[in-house]
Amino acid sequence: MKTGEFMSKNKQAEKQQSKLQVFFMVVFIPAVFAVILAVVLLYYLGFNVGSYLQDAVNVLPFTDNEETEETRSGEDLPDDEYIAQLEHENDALHNEIAALEADMEELAEENESLEDQLELYESDGEGPTEGDEEDGAVVDLNDVVRTLQEMTPSRAAAIVEEMSEAEAVTYFREMSPRDRSDILSRVEPDLAASILDQLAE
Repeated sequence: MKTGEFMSKNKQAEKQQSKLQVFFMVVFIPAVFAVILAVVLLYYLGFNVGSYLQDAVNVLPFTDNEETEETRSGEDLPDDEYIAQLEHENDALHNEIAALEADMEELAEENESLEDQLELYESDGEGPTEGDEEDGAVVDLNDVVRTLQEMTPSRAAAIVEEMSEAEAVTYFREMSPRDRSDILSRVEPDLAASILDQLAE
């Protein structure tokens, strides 16, 4: 009897295994294959399957939104840092603009003073006399040259570009070669070439 019961149990177990095998072979494996094939086809057709799945999972009631809230709160911090960085860069740019405007005003004042000095020098004709030096009406040529040399080369070059070439040549002849080269290197190439030609004469 025991052997008969044992054999009947074996047959039942084999039947269950064969049913499972049939289920896997006929239903489960083809279904998995069909799903994979559908995902691949949708991907190649231009559908974003991942986002659709994520939206579908988010709609389900048993999914918790803690992760999304954490990611949102985590993303807020970098945004704040980014905004602070932009504000800092904005302040730095405003400061730089203010400094440049101050430099421009200073350059304009220097330009005006030099133009006044040039007008006084030109009105005198052949240069300052002893009487003019006593009155302080005309600034000596050396003072103008010294003023140009004490400026930054870029500022002096900007002023030289506003002068006539004859005036610029007059001042450059009184300068040291080093100061002359520093200023001429920042003057427009055509003007610098013309001034050098006149200096070489």
